[in-house]
Amino acid sequence: MRLIIALACAALLYLIQYKLYKKFWNKNLDVDIDFDREVLYEGEENTLREVITNGKRLPLPVLQIKFSITRTFLFERKDSSSVTDKYYRNEFYTVMPFQKITRTYPFVCSHRGLYGMESMDVICRSLFLDEKMIESRQHAADVCVLPSMIAHKDVTTEINNLLGEIEKNVHINDDPFTFAGIRDYQPYDNMHSINWKVTARLNDLQVNTYNTTFSKKVVVLINTETNSMQHQEDMAEWCIRIAMCIVRRFITSKIPVGLYTNGLDYEGPAPEIEAGADMSHIRTVELALARIDVSQKPTGFAKLMEQKIVSTSGNVEYLIVSNNRKPDVTGEYKKLLASGHRIHFIVPEYEMIGIENEFKTDDYTGWIIKNEDKTY
Repeated sequence: MRLIIALACAALLYLIQYKLYKKFWNKNLDVDIDFDREVLYEGEENTLREVITNGKRLPLPVLQIKFSITRTFLFERKDSSSVTDKYYRNEFYTVMPFQKITRTYPFVCSHRGLYGMESMDVICRSLFLDEKMIESRQHAADVCVLPSMIAHKDVTTEINNLLGEIEKNVHINDDPFTFAGIRDYQPYDNMHSINWKVTARLNDLQVNTYNTTFSKKVVVLINTETNSMQHQEDMAEWCIRIAMCIVRRFITSKIPVGLYTNGLDYEGPAPEIEAGADMSHIRTVELALARIDVSQKPTGFAKLMEQKIVSTSGNVEYLIVSNNRKPDVTGEYKKLLASGHRIHFIVPEYEMIGIENEFKTDDYTGWIIKNEDKTY
């Protein structure tokens, strides 16, 4: 008789806990997954943060959180994760009543792009671990990875000479109506700019400085279509990094820069950025380039050149960044060059390809990517 009563009590207990978990397991259960940094550069470290909050009296003996994210986020491998087409995480928790659990997972953002997690599965087992309750939740968490910065030592003398020539061609004129400040005299300063009153007070030569006006601007055109199918996406990434390096240099020198590309945005047409010279313009360009999807087939670059390189009475210095030097691109370039436009053509290529002797004229400048250069 006692055995029957014990079995009946066990059955009743099982039924009660089953109904309780079925009805209340996800009540006041909050699962938040987020990233410490929403915007950062290629190669920088970020942290994924999971916060589980159980705001009720019912304990959760086994709570399982499953979600996937881009495989370009390089986590330290754990038994609860796997990498195929994406990076899949599968975390297990035991959450007591009114308990909050926080776990952090550092990782490296190895690739430029816009990445997000849209949903996750929350799975709970009952007290006897035999029943499984599943709930899919929408959860937005995004990270924008900007093109990495290229070190000054990796910019060759030829490229520095070319960029210096462009800076020289973009005439800089002091605007006498916009006073900017006073600084120490330098040997190259005009004697007319000396502020004699301040010089007398400080007993040291001081000169007035003024904001500058520009009679020209620079427009950068990026071709994400490569010369061959080999290393196609990697080379397109290098074209984007190099273009961003050039934009940073000119804007840092307060030269207005615009940018166009035949690469496609994740959600539509390629970005078109009009010329700007303030420091916030750098971030505008970085965010636009982060959104280019090089896995999509780009539009025709020769057509882009024809549309964007227009007659402007010599007020624009055009700079093309293109690994592709097939006849349609080079033919359009030579035609525009012959018509009097100021155009410069940079050809990024891996050192092992050996492009030093590929061009017989000075119309092209090679940007040699050394074998040891990281592409993350």
